[in-house]
Amino acid sequence: MASLSTLPKDSTFAALHNSNFRLYFIGQLISMSGTWMQTIAQGYLVFTLTQSELWLGVIAFAAGLPMLIISPFAGVVIERFSRRNLLLITQVIQMTLAFTLCGLVVTNTVQIWQIVVLATILGITNAFDAPARQTFISDLVDRDNLTSGIAMNSIIVNGSRVLGPSVAGAVLWELGAAWCFLLNGLSFLAVIASLMVLQMPQPRRERIGQPLQQLREGLRYARENDLVRPILLLAANGGFFGWAILSQLPSFAEVVLNSRDAAYALISAANGVGAVIAGLTVSLYGQHFGRGRYLGYMAAGGSISLILFSQAVTIPIAMGLSMLYGFFIVSYLVTCNTTLQLAISNEFRGRVMSLYTLAILGLLPIGSLLLGAIAEALGNPTALALFGLGMGFVSAGVLIYAPALRARR
Repeated sequence: MASLSTLPKDSTFAALHNSNFRLYFIGQLISMSGTWMQTIAQGYLVFTLTQSELWLGVIAFAAGLPMLIISPFAGVVIERFSRRNLLLITQVIQMTLAFTLCGLVVTNTVQIWQIVVLATILGITNAFDAPARQTFISDLVDRDNLTSGIAMNSIIVNGSRVLGPSVAGAVLWELGAAWCFLLNGLSFLAVIASLMVLQMPQPRRERIGQPLQQLREGLRYARENDLVRPILLLAANGGFFGWAILSQLPSFAEVVLNSRDAAYALISAANGVGAVIAGLTVSLYGQHFGRGRYLGYMAAGGSISLILFSQAVTIPIAMGLSMLYGFFIVSYLVTCNTTLQLAISNEFRGRVMSLYTLAILGLLPIGSLLLGAIAEALGNPTALALFGLGMGFVSAGVLIYAPALRARR
């Protein structure tokens, strides 16, 4: 691709010089867009079946609980086996789950307990899939382009949050939830095909020690490292308070904005737009301000924008604030990810990144369940505002007591 040759080697897009990464990027963007279609449709389906904010939290809890239990052990597995093969297995299973949910809806036999079971199985696969995808970036690009690879991976995730909800809104309105699940299942074919045709050498895997010994070594490394420990705490803060709010968007759209279908898709897509902008700019501004200071700015911005979003009563205002929140929370998490990956050695990469995934996605279900309970008792706006305050206070506390991270360039 001639146009790629003109990209600066230190730009956000530098990883696209790598043909394997380009192939992976396209496959993941299609697949993740389908995943977000299913997320939107599933939230709509759950709230339609139950009319309960608490059930939205329960589904998120069911999807995240396996990660809380399995993720530390998944890191050991990721370091001992082919990440590409692990990703192929998880993608095939997740495709099957999407087709199963589609079949239940088409036959009009879907019940809430079935969604809980499918969400739990999905969570089990994600316990391996999420950290494998994080570490797979380092297999595709060299260390000089690792920051670009992480930023581009964020663009995959968050670009799909624009495409997925946008398409989901139209499909839900015209065809129904079953079509969203069907299209998600079909979208997995893109990433499965891209993984199968990648041309890359098999990376060497060090198999030193027994699995439990490796697990203990990874935990000790994370606990004793002055950079890794606070970053994992900040990631946990982002997962518990920051990401959990996504589980309540279906309720917020219907109860506060009085538009179950259109508002849900619009505020989700707006959040994704802000997230894509964050992915495009975070490497530039993170280096300009210093990653430690930039984390503080993004945490403060995320807290304030979430509190303001909780008080929105019209769709345009909610969309604007949702986009702003998407920018701050994704800038915060991508900076955590980049700083962490550049700070750790390859020897511990799989284990540390599994702890990073655990910190975000493992605590997400607990945050979602608590948020759902608060929303049920006090109302959706109050619950979101309280979580905004919580995210701000925790991030400030961690950064105050982590001078090595604050000084990180």
